[in-house]
Amino acid sequence: MRDQEEAVSARSRGVLVVEVRGELDIGTVLRWTTLIEAAICELPDPHLLVVDLASLEFLSVRGARGLFEVMEGCRGRGIAGCLIATPGTVVERAVRLTGLAGRVPVFPSRLAAIAAYQPVEMRWLPV
Repeated sequence: MRDQEEAVSARSRGVLVVEVRGELDIGTVLRWTTLIEAAICELPDPHLLVVDLASLEFLSVRGARGLFEVMEGCRGRGIAGCLIATPGTVVERAVRLTGLAGRVPVFPSRLAAIAAYQPVEMRWLPV
């Protein structure tokens, strides 16, 4: 599966979305955390990091710890951070069981995550 690992990042108005694919475990955690840190450094004045785990196939305890460390580093720089984990998946279960969900906000989709961090005056209003 390692040959299928890739990261896709999108930047828009201070929001950085990094999509993690493949596996996030002891063998790949340094690569992924370095890649996320590099993406943060490339974005001028980011205010939100969204790490999308929807395409991730496996998340180990060490991988969850690495994600937490990245999020703590962001918090120390004044950057909010959250995760996307599709409900009912193996990865979402790992996020809950490792305690990561209790330490980092987790959303079911990118739209829900980004909307939650928008200023009140910018949020969508029901019609």
